Amino acid sequence: MKEYPSISGSKLAPIGQQCIVFNKYDGSNLSFEWSKKRGWYKYATRRRFFDKDDPDFGCAIEIFHKKYAYDLAKILTDFPEFKKPQSATVFCEFVGPHSFAGWHTPEQLASIGIKVDNNDPKDLMLFDVNIYKRGFVSPRNFVNAFGHLHVAEVIYDGILTEEFIKEVREGKCPVKEGVVCKGGDGFNHTLWMAKIKTEAYIQELKDRFGVGWKQYGE
Repeated sequence: MKEYPSISGSKLAPIGQQCIVFNKYDGSNLSFEWSKKRGWYKYATRRRFFDKDDPDFGCAIEIFHKKYAYDLAKILTDFPEFKKPQSATVFCEFVGPHSFAGWHTPEQLASIGIKVDNNDPKDLMLFDVNIYKRGFVSPRNFVNAFGHLHVAEVIYDGILTEEFIKEVREGKCPVKEGVVCKGGDGFNHTLWMAKIKTEAYIQELKDRFGVGWKQYGE
């Protein structure tokens, strides 16, 4: 299963480059693998596979099939730039209304001071696609091919500047956790990504996790 790469923090962001900036949703990274012969047949977190009986992520499979499976398979087959691939992996963020830093159950949330009776309904948000033997689609092709679906919201489309990074940090953009800036194209090995988190979110990480907050930061 294709693993999603680590994203660099804003200190390594290539200032002056053209990019598309997407909302970064506060959940867990899940991947769904498709093949022309078998359809959607593999499901994984960053660290392990799961199936419909998995107590943590099993419900994501039904959500995915209801929300994305048919449309994604058709787009993967029909979009000209993809050249009818034999297989692909798509990446979604798994979230609930109270999810925080990858914690989803009421018990997990209570352990970091978030007291809720439940964290439903769960949802998935498509944010990236990798074509077998070609690489990640460019952010422009992602928007062109999949933008009519319920996908990660585009926050900005233009040149990455220090001023824009500052605006995200200071909470002047309509996001909670932060954003992911993407430029280039995985098909020609020029894709780059950089994440920017808001100061308010980083402060909440510090408040809830203490000295361990950095593993959830940039």
